[in-house]
Amino acid sequence: MAQAPFEVAAKAKRESILHLIPEKWRLQEIPSAAQQRDVTGSYIQQFLTPREIEITETDAVGILACTTTGKWKCVEVTEAFCHRAALAHQFVNCLHEIFFDAALEDAKRLDAYFAEHNQPIGALHGLPISLKDQFHVMGVETTMGYVGWIGTFQGIKNDPRRCVFESELVKELRALGAILHCKTSVPATLMIGETVNNIIDYTWNPANRNLSSGGSSGGEGALIALRGSAAGFGTDIGGSVRIPSAHNGLYGIRPSAGRIPYEGAANSMDGQNSIISVIGPMARTPSDLKLIFKAVLSQKPWLHDPMAIELPWRADLERETLDLINGSHQGTGQLAFGILYNDGSCTPQPPVARALKIMTETLTRLGHKVIEWKPPNHARGAKIASTIYGFDAGADARYHFGLSGERLAPFDYVYAQRVHGVLELNHIPDRHGTSG
Repeated sequence: MAQAPFEVAAKAKRESILHLIPEKWRLQEIPSAAQQRDVTGSYIQQFLTPREIEITETDAVGILACTTTGKWKCVEVTEAFCHRAALAHQFVNCLHEIFFDAALEDAKRLDAYFAEHNQPIGALHGLPISLKDQFHVMGVETTMGYVGWIGTFQGIKNDPRRCVFESELVKELRALGAILHCKTSVPATLMIGETVNNIIDYTWNPANRNLSSGGSSGGEGALIALRGSAAGFGTDIGGSVRIPSAHNGLYGIRPSAGRIPYEGAANSMDGQNSIISVIGPMARTPSDLKLIFKAVLSQKPWLHDPMAIELPWRADLERETLDLINGSHQGTGQLAFGILYNDGSCTPQPPVARALKIMTETLTRLGHKVIEWKPPNHARGAKIASTIYGFDAGADARYHFGLSGERLAPFDYVYAQRVHGVLELNHIPDRHGTSG
């Protein structure tokens, strides 16, 4: 059976990503999930040198302690993470764009700068950072999971911004000395807690390749879990940083709107401003999150993004909070925590309920106040959110899928069903060619 044009385009893009992996890093045989379910830890380490393992197993704080003092060369660090990212993609399909060569050139420039000035160029000097495929990076495309965006700028043909324009966050990270080496997979539309699209297919969980890496920042979650990046940035409107962080054993933050610059990033549902998507960091430790978040704010992003809030890192509030935490042991300080044990719609699984109980007992023992939060009706809130997400009756999704004539990937169809009533499914065929 002949392939549809969108399938041909998707296959070509998929193969082009693999071809960007250096020959020496390509695996001749990749075991199935049945043969090797967990590819984290010692499994992926067998393909790395001891030095590469040392570098990539170090957290972001530790890496910067070495790269900003000249102990480690940026080139060596970058190559180690590029190698591990290449392996990660072959195991779990987590990359949309690979630009290892450009990353190594950036690393050489950073090493040259340090050699000349005996100081780092910025707070993130030599730190390999990955980006969800919403951020525009010079030299590579942004498809955001849409086949119709291949070879275009957000679906617009012959646009001079293609492969030239950069998102504001990308500019801020470069100024800080971060090294960008890849962009990670997303579901088309970005509106589902799975990561699958017609370009690279499904992104699997590294700890169990029968399971999901989450979404919509699932590529970030999978890559960082496999140590293919020291840290990364995703976006979150309804859990797209939090879900993959939880699925992959990472830490992630969905900050308040306007904290990290969204200017110049691609997105779904343009014009929907009732529930705002935000950018959030993802990393292996809370200390890494703090370091990266603080570094971005030090660039004063509000000077370049009109939607960014002029609010720097507040060290005084941090100290006050730490004083309260430390004072709780002596009864001179106390924090208050609101805990939701059950939202009234979905009862937590026993392990989750047990974790909440342990947390409550621990906080109480440390002298803090725990308040059981009784929220408004969650079912009603979910219904309102779905109505907002479907504000355009699916016009945005229909248009971008229609650019290539691609069919919805399975979980995009689930999203379409979720906003049923405002999204005209009969105009979008499902993966098997039937109408909804």
